Amino acid sequence: MEFHKKRLLIMAGCIALSVTLTSCAESTKENKDSDVVEKISTVGSTPADEATTDTESGKATEPVKNKGTTIEPLITKTGGLGDTKEAIEQLRGADENGQDVGISSYQNNSFLAIYAQDEVTKKNTALNVTLSFEATDTPRRSEKEAMREASSVIPSDAAKIKEYKIDEGREVIQYESKLLSERLRGWYDLDVASNPKSKSGAFIVILKHDEEGIFSVVVGAGNNP
Repeated sequence: MEFHKKRLLIMAGCIALSVTLTSCAESTKENKDSDVVEKISTVGSTPADEATTDTESGKATEPVKNKGTTIEPLITKTGGLGDTKEAIEQLRGADENGQDVGISSYQNNSFLAIYAQDEVTKKNTALNVTLSFEATDTPRRSEKEAMREASSVIPSDAAKIKEYKIDEGREVIQYESKLLSERLRGWYDLDVASNPKSKSGAFIVILKHDEEGIFSVVVGAGNNP
């Protein structure tokens, strides 16, 4: 009888030990699974993934996809005078205006461009660019701020020639650019033929302002404001 009781106690102990070991194994597995879930949940988007294109001139929409066409390299920092429409829209998004409007709009009308097909290069190139600060959250800029914005949409090799005032609300800065003369060879050939004072590669930056500050910058090929 005593032997039988000891045997039962041993069996009970074995069962209890087995349950304990099983419980520990399950707990360990749960902890490992939990660690895996935790690691997966903390692998989110990187700052680069979350970054949005946002310039001082406005917010960009989705860029236009490259549909196998060859896109000319930029001659400006952020897409502007002398750049092709395809290159500009890679950075500033799709044209917000219809095809028949004649002027293209980007970033909620804060960046406007007029394009023309150059007769020599055969590229649809920006002849005129306007930065409309009034269409942004900061409708007036200081001269320093306006020129910083303008410097990003003019050819990178621009050399200043002179400055002058048209009237109380407009000031002009004239530049020359070899890159622009090459990109708009056909346009300058026609311009020189009709305007003896014109020079290949010449362009102007017009600062438009009122008493509160500069509200618009216009950049255009040629030297005629």
